[in-house]
Amino acid sequence: MKSARFAFVVALFLAGCSPVRQQLNAWQGASLEELIDRVGPPSTVSTDASGNKFYHWYEDRGGVYTYGGPVNLNCERIVGVDSRETIDSITWSGNCIAVPDSPWQRSVGDGK
Repeated sequence: MKSARFAFVVALFLAGCSPVRQQLNAWQGASLEELIDRVGPPSTVSTDASGNKFYHWYEDRGGVYTYGGPVNLNCERIVGVDSRETIDSITWSGNCIAVPDSPWQRSVGDGK
């Protein structure tokens, strides 16, 4: 039981330190226009009951083979914006990868 708890704590820690999470957090406070200029238009746009807009980017890189067997790489990134279209929330699901030359990479000082 202790090993299960330890594995759970390690998984939570790693999820919080995820390179993808770090990559996406860099967009917090940026303009939606800057993001679209960098990564391209979203796959879809949705609105919740309160009228908040969410922009969805879907990525499917298909199957790759790893030491553990075949893995299908796919990801959904969801970006929420405020009334000025400034990014105020970012979530993701799937098995995104954060490569350094990704258009999702944003450095301090980027922007308009």
